[in-house]
Amino acid sequence: MAQHQLNPRICNIALDANALDRDGTARDALVDRMDALIATRELNIVMAGGVRAEVQHSNTPQHVQQTVLPQIFNLRAGLNSGQSAERARVANILRGNAAATKHAADASHLSEAAETGCAFFITEDKRILSKRAELYAALPRTLMVATLAEFFAAYEATG
Repeated sequence: MAQHQLNPRICNIALDANALDRDGTARDALVDRMDALIATRELNIVMAGGVRAEVQHSNTPQHVQQTVLPQIFNLRAGLNSGQSAERARVANILRGNAAATKHAADASHLSEAAETGCAFFITEDKRILSKRAELYAALPRTLMVATLAEFFAAYEATG
């Protein structure tokens, strides 16, 4: 099932912690641009509680912490049975042949993005990106899984 792309300028957007990692390439300019849009509140960022917890790790680059930690985040209250089932469904897609709990955190991040009505989940995680077609069958039609470059292509298309 095809995803329906919503306007990134007016919708909730979720970030995977790795979306803001600098790697010494031209992609760093996109990270800087995202940081600036977040700082000026031109984007409505909603962080998954698990992503927020990951970013609090001492090895996380300071610029990522400074961008992510002030954002609205999901408090990760106890899950109801539907939420648990949804996370299990997404985790099964991501897991493939890996250990049962290997991709549970990523499944939680994606599910939280869906639960908070996000239109985009921005990530550079190769496993998540390679499973998009399968994930789209399990996620709301309005949630796009995108790289930072793909997000900005959608952003520019609406401007």
